[in-house]
Amino acid sequence: MIDLKLLRTLQALQQTGTLVAAAEQLCLTQSALSHQLKEAESSLGTTLYLRKSQPVSFSAQGQLLLDLAARVLPLVAQTEAQLKGRSLSGIRLAVECHACFHWLMPAVKAFGLIEPNCPIEFSAEIEHNALDALLSDELDLVLTTDQRDLQGIFFEALFEMQLCLGVSTDHPLAQHAFVVAQQLRQETLLGYPLPLERQDLYRYVFAPAGLEAKFRTVAQSSQILQLIAAGQGVALLPRWLMEPYRAQGLLAVLPIGEQGLFRTMYAACRQGQQEATPLRQLLEQISQHQPS
Repeated sequence: MIDLKLLRTLQALQQTGTLVAAAEQLCLTQSALSHQLKEAESSLGTTLYLRKSQPVSFSAQGQLLLDLAARVLPLVAQTEAQLKGRSLSGIRLAVECHACFHWLMPAVKAFGLIEPNCPIEFSAEIEHNALDALLSDELDLVLTTDQRDLQGIFFEALFEMQLCLGVSTDHPLAQHAFVVAQQLRQETLLGYPLPLERQDLYRYVFAPAGLEAKFRTVAQSSQILQLIAAGQGVALLPRWLMEPYRAQGLLAVLPIGEQGLFRTMYAACRQGQQEATPLRQLLEQISQHQPS
């Protein structure tokens, strides 16, 4: 008999490559997993995988079931998410963009007027691993620029933003048309309290140029902007965040390279939940309040 349990078991075995790792992923002992597979083979009257291959190889019949699993399991997950999503009593949200709170709060306020019985819970403590938390059902929605090919996760593009370098108006670079990584090697780099690999200035400017970077971390966007204006460092931030300060003559805003540096902001949720009424209402408000 073919059931979802067997399909999930074979898929775990394919993903991990060994019985030991598959058993751990499925929260089973290795002997229980072996017994389960033997019973399935006995019931179906065929061999599903080759016992002595490393990583595990599958028979033609086992591959047929893996192909079935690849088609069926995402549909099952999507349906489960839809059933759960339409009855959401709250939204657990993580934002992988510190600067985004400047425009997000009005969207959250507007959402609260439409869905007063669906509170939004901000999960700052797991925002640095938010997509993993989304997969494990610890979150319902993530705002991120980090789009990845993750099975079971739906990404919806919200808007594109330009990341620029902010410098003080009397900085030697202030009159340049644009800046490149080599010009920033001796600068004091300001960034949010994030791991180095998640610092935008490192990820998109220094690392591609093969340069090392060390950051002075600052908790709030307003503090970073004040430090830039005071000549205490430079930072890579969204243009829309720095534009009011530039208009007041407090700092200069410089593109990265001749073409500029642009990133897309995405909303990520579990596959199937994107049409859940509360999430859709929140995404509509975010769309209406997005930065210009």
